[in-house]
Amino acid sequence: MWEEQSHRECSPEKDAYGLDKYKCNLANLHRPTQPDQPTSTGGGPRTVTITTRQAATLIAQGSGITRQPPGPKVVISMAFIVYTNPAVRYQTTTILGTAIEVEFTPVSYTWSWGDGTTTTTTDPGAPYPNQTVTHHYQHTA
Repeated sequence: MWEEQSHRECSPEKDAYGLDKYKCNLANLHRPTQPDQPTSTGGGPRTVTITTRQAATLIAQGSGITRQPPGPKVVISMAFIVYTNPAVRYQTTTILGTAIEVEFTPVSYTWSWGDGTTTTTTDPGAPYPNQTVTHHYQHTA
């Protein structure tokens, strides 16, 4: 079991649902206290137990965002379309000196439009003509 200590390198934030989320430096995880030290089974797999909060500090590498129309400019009179690849991601990290593979499955997407608004959805979006995630920018003076 991991020691429950406050994370000195974590910054709490609220997610789109008002739940606490933490961005933490993975290098600052605390080692288990006795007697729950990970045990080796003679070269076989070993069990390391971590809390949900500690697992949530891992940051997945995203698939990127595709935008339509492409390029740095937006046409005010048209829907701005975005989408991403919803595939499961696998990433290797090290905990207590042991390399582990972590599986990240997208369950929601928060689109930050750069104009002070965001959209959170469970839909990864789709390209034109079947677009499902769009944004209409307003012309400002």
